[in-house]
Amino acid sequence: MIPVPFRQSSQDERRFGRDVLWNLGSLVVLGTSGIVINTVIAGLRGPEALGVFNQVFAFYIVLSQLAVGGLQFSALQQVSYHQHDLRACSRIASAALLLVAAAAAAVCMVALTGRELAAGLLDSPQVAAGIACALPGLFLYALNKVLINVLNGLRHMRAYAVFQSLRFVFILGSIVGLILADAPAERLPLALSIGEAALFASLVLYIHLRLFVLVPGKGTAAWFRPHLSYGLRGVLSGIVHEINTRVDVLVLGFFLDDGTVGLYSFAAVIAEGFGQIPVAVRWNVDPLIGRCFAENRRSDIEVLARRIRRAFWPAAAGIGLLAVLGYPVLLAVFLPGAGFGDSWSVFAILVAALAFNAGWRPFMGLLLQGGRPGMHTLLVLGVAASNLLLNLLLVPVLGMRGSAVATGLAYTLEAVLISVFARRVLGVRV
Repeated sequence: MIPVPFRQSSQDERRFGRDVLWNLGSLVVLGTSGIVINTVIAGLRGPEALGVFNQVFAFYIVLSQLAVGGLQFSALQQVSYHQHDLRACSRIASAALLLVAAAAAAVCMVALTGRELAAGLLDSPQVAAGIACALPGLFLYALNKVLINVLNGLRHMRAYAVFQSLRFVFILGSIVGLILADAPAERLPLALSIGEAALFASLVLYIHLRLFVLVPGKGTAAWFRPHLSYGLRGVLSGIVHEINTRVDVLVLGFFLDDGTVGLYSFAAVIAEGFGQIPVAVRWNVDPLIGRCFAENRRSDIEVLARRIRRAFWPAAAGIGLLAVLGYPVLLAVFLPGAGFGDSWSVFAILVAALAFNAGWRPFMGLLLQGGRPGMHTLLVLGVAASNLLLNLLLVPVLGMRGSAVATGLAYTLEAVLISVFARRVLGVRV
């Protein structure tokens, strides 16, 4: 049963449930695409090529947060507060896009000049070439993050779900094309650039036809200052959050070889797909939370939190158990004899931690929607610092299983901190 919103008409309740189902369907596509991407690279090019791709992708995701500068969160908050005024939303989106374009261009230039340093740290020359191939996608990824969050703030959740799915569908298609063209391993990250270009064109067309024209006009400049103020307070949280999702891969790449990184990252990507289920609910919860804060209805947030936790814990435990039992079957069917059997323990550890975390993860955006991006940054910093420290301590001793234990403990801490920060900063019990 999907928890429904609070104090809503039956029509609004049906809409919320339908939107969640759309986003869960999106996650099925995302998860399947992620598994297929890793399986295709691993099966046709081997663990080393997969390790190179995922190390480049780790840098790509971290740099993308610098490029977007936290402004996607500002766009989401402001659009959710003004969701009934499309003219204001057009100005909000246009201002955010102009600021992000400037920031993304600067980040791409720095990344281009520093790619050899990154490759040296990981002792993998192929990473430098891979980063260069991914930089056009990095620029467009930042713009797409703003556009997708605009759809989220307007509660166009079906469109949001479709475009979230299309990103990985486009990337998967590009990877298959590159492999069929016999592109070397270091060129496979070019798929990120091709995929983001296709997604950007699709998003602009949809917004232009269904919502508003994305052309800076009178009143756009007035949003620069609010966006910058919010973004500067929230940018670090986005960067640290993405580092936190990739710190295990980066630490493994520092201590161990590309092949081991490939084994770990295969299991981690599939586990991450499981962990995205509560994120699908967050996508629908964020604009509702924004409206509650705008209307000073904080007690309604607590009601929704209780409903979600009651529904999610049993579901997460059941799905997690099935996933852990089914993982060896997946390997036997799709990667027989490829040497990925040792990754099962990594997968089991990560899934167990994510199942516990599922009751709180839908409210990860609570501080952001409550106008406290600085406190959100502190929360994310606490989780990331613990994850990094634990990985540095456990990977040299336990290898990739140590990384799984470290990351699992970080997921557990994230759940605890969401509850503590919500109560002490916003006076909301979740």
